[in-house]
Amino acid sequence: MLSLVRPPDVVLEIDLAAVRTNFQNISTYVGNQVRVAAVVKSDAYGLGLVNIARALIDSGCNLLFVANLDEAILLRSAFSTIAIAVFRDEFDRFGTFYRSHGLIPVVNNCNELSAVSKAGEAQTYFLNVETGFSRFGLSIGDVRREYLLRTFERFPPSIVLSHLACGERIWDETNVLQRDRFQIVYDLLKPTCGSLAASAGVWLGKSYHFDMVRVGSALYGINTPTVQANPLQTVAKLRARILDVRTVQAGEAVGYGATFRTIRTSRIAIVGIGYKHGLPWSCANKVVVKLGEHSAPLIGRISMEYMTIDVTDVPGCCNPGTFVELLCDDFTVNDLAAAAGINPQEALTRLGAGCTRKYLNLSSPTAAFTANPPDAGED
Repeated sequence: MLSLVRPPDVVLEIDLAAVRTNFQNISTYVGNQVRVAAVVKSDAYGLGLVNIARALIDSGCNLLFVANLDEAILLRSAFSTIAIAVFRDEFDRFGTFYRSHGLIPVVNNCNELSAVSKAGEAQTYFLNVETGFSRFGLSIGDVRREYLLRTFERFPPSIVLSHLACGERIWDETNVLQRDRFQIVYDLLKPTCGSLAASAGVWLGKSYHFDMVRVGSALYGINTPTVQANPLQTVAKLRARILDVRTVQAGEAVGYGATFRTIRTSRIAIVGIGYKHGLPWSCANKVVVKLGEHSAPLIGRISMEYMTIDVTDVPGCCNPGTFVELLCDDFTVNDLAAAAGINPQEALTRLGAGCTRKYLNLSSPTAAFTANPPDAGED
């Protein structure tokens, strides 16, 4: 079987120093009395679970949240002592895995709470309470009933948490409603630690911080739109290789559906990135890329593996092999998502899953490149 080793056409550069700085800056913002936990679910938003976790641990983070047991077990294989909490995989079904790997379940319903109770006092767990998001969590009625049964007196949760539905909209009254509901539970159970705010909720103010915030997207440079100026450092930069350059006469169509036609004789460059790599199809004809100090518009539809840019006004010669910048300090994943009409978490997760990842500012020896989809244990 023919095996070729070729350099990648698309590289997502991930600055781990920026991740560490974002964690430290958020820690400073919330103050010494508020713990900052990191959310690294969905392969750390596509940026690579183990490398991101290592950067955060090096920054002083001592609690990581993941989506499921698969992620938790992978993380445990790399870090033997860090506290790892699992947002959802039922403790009543998979308690053996939690215990054997030293993982913390987030209890989302009364069946799981019952299983925790049967496991005994040694079982650490976090309690999720539904306050207005309608996705998992015990209702306030459930909490009151279990309180009267003295369940929490016998088996107190280490952390009580909930999740804001509208944290990115500072004016939304849902935030106040959820905070007040959470306060009721907090006052009733008097937990050692309460946590309501995720990334967007951090910027709502101290009354939303309680004892701990759970930060995910902000660590990766995704800013809440209402927070100006952006206090976060850019983490992800994206570049792709020009594969071909050709001249197209005036009036000719470029790409599927002829959504773009040249109005002059034009030089166009075909770039080796498409929606296969996570580039949003909907940003066609809406963004520009950088070539050094110059820029070029994306023209025509984005196809599976390619996009096309107009380099007519770019001085000099754009040869095959030249890289163009799609994400940079001046045009971040927040800007790309706005142009595409999607949220930046979706854009980042898809790009991370589809592109070769290159890590900058590694804090300990590991592979600088990770091709996706990764082999087991590759990153």
